[in-house]
Amino acid sequence: MSGSLLIVNRCNLVLRNTLLGNIRNCSSNYKIVSTKDETTLVAWHPKQDFPYECTRPLPVEKVAENPSVLKTQLTPELLSIFNKKTPEQSRLELMNITYTTKHRWFPRARDRKAKKTPMDRDYL
Repeated sequence: MSGSLLIVNRCNLVLRNTLLGNIRNCSSNYKIVSTKDETTLVAWHPKQDFPYECTRPLPVEKVAENPSVLKTQLTPELLSIFNKKTPEQSRLELMNITYTTKHRWFPRARDRKAKKTPMDRDYL
């Protein structure tokens, strides 16, 4: 087949000969042909059957059922969410989560000391 090839460039010839050589060494189910103008290779390879051993399902691990309405596992991480934390602990956690300084998480004094004046007009 290489004698009848029209050599347009050497890379195509080397690639074509390599592919054809590799296919000849493999199964006879694979076919490679080139188009009439020798610019394109067309490869056909049928679907291969898998052995039965490879098609068995993986074993499923059984998880103990939790009688809770929520379908979550009770873990120490989950319990730590509901524990009461001091303001300092919550500041540290927020610092670690958001990569900021602790000063960002202190309550602002101006919000606590806001004036509570009565409304001038009741209808507004």
